[in-house]
Amino acid sequence: MKRRKLMGLAAFLAICSTSFSSDFFTLDDVLNRVKDTNPQIRAQKMNEESKRELKERAWKHLVTPPVNLSNEDEWEVVEKYGVGLKELNVYLPIFEGGRTLNNYKKAKTQYEIAQKDSDLVGIAAQEAAVAKFFEALNYKKQIEITDKAIEALEKQKERIADLYNNGKLVPKSELLKIEADIENNRGINLENKQKEEASLGELARLLNYPVNSPLELKDFNPLQFLEAKAHITEENKTPVENTLLGSKEALKLDSANYDVKIAKAALYPTLYAKYTYEYRYVDGNGNLQKHKADDRDTFELGFRWVLSWGADLDNVRSQEYLYEKAKIEYEDNLKGISLDMKNKLGEIKALYGKSLAMEKRANLLQENMDIDSMRYENELLTTFDYLNSVNSFREAQEDYYELQRKLVLAVIEYENLYR
Repeated sequence: MKRRKLMGLAAFLAICSTSFSSDFFTLDDVLNRVKDTNPQIRAQKMNEESKRELKERAWKHLVTPPVNLSNEDEWEVVEKYGVGLKELNVYLPIFEGGRTLNNYKKAKTQYEIAQKDSDLVGIAAQEAAVAKFFEALNYKKQIEITDKAIEALEKQKERIADLYNNGKLVPKSELLKIEADIENNRGINLENKQKEEASLGELARLLNYPVNSPLELKDFNPLQFLEAKAHITEENKTPVENTLLGSKEALKLDSANYDVKIAKAALYPTLYAKYTYEYRYVDGNGNLQKHKADDRDTFELGFRWVLSWGADLDNVRSQEYLYEKAKIEYEDNLKGISLDMKNKLGEIKALYGKSLAMEKRANLLQENMDIDSMRYENELLTTFDYLNSVNSFREAQEDYYELQRKLVLAVIEYENLYR
């Protein structure tokens, strides 16, 4: 039953829709363009690449030992022999409490969060573009509807003016009322045109076009879209944890946990192996000498334990508090996401029901206006009541077209919550 009603609603919208050239921007054109060119998406991609480089850096620190090439000599030696390579050191940590490993895991997690953010920024940019696309179309449709109302009023104005000029019993006030209403509708259309241009400018910015680009939009036909989404009024059973938003929250919690592990690593001693290869040395007479071949390299095992007088333990406790905070936020944010899903579904159901009512209202007011037009032409209706009839139908059409696009946008936003 719901599917039949939804298809009936789509059919009504399709009949009322205006056809445009295929060269105009469609909704799919907007979605594809914003995905490739939107400045916010491109900026977030740069952030993602930055996090990827930090992950690669942490990985190299984990799997490759640092190599130190150095030279330290007194000035007299440098002045006499110049600057040269004195020794090569290779430092290999054996145990450091998991600091380097957890630094890598955190960097990897931060990169994964940045990837999620790129997806979410892309979704938000697409939703913003869709909203501006529909907003511009709404104002365009309002201009068309108001132009038709002006056209109907102009015809009645000609009829009343003809009666008045030929001495019929028509007071001038009736003519003035129609003329005043025509001017009022023209004023409304000037405002609608300005708002349409503003919406197109915002859309151009989102699509990375110059803001004064002459964008031409093709009206959105909801028939195919609503047919494919007829199941949307049924609650989605996908777990929140499996969505983009939910998985990002889990990664944020993991990152806070790694901060605790990194802080705890400072409580442990560092065990290391060190290999040194010496190229030259300065003897007691200040002369530069080369090491013998069998006396150039040394291999050492050592440890280092920094006593911080409890400062490192304070840092551990601080990170543990932050981890507990992250767990609280994780649970609360998941509930917030679930509530957003529930509320968005409720909004869709309300908009769907209201759309059916507004469709019926527009049809009834159109029929009423047709009847009132005939009554007015036969002098069975006052000018005031006729003008009310025309404006009521105009407003009903405007409200209906705005409402149906809100419904489509709400469906898109609802589906995005489950991505």
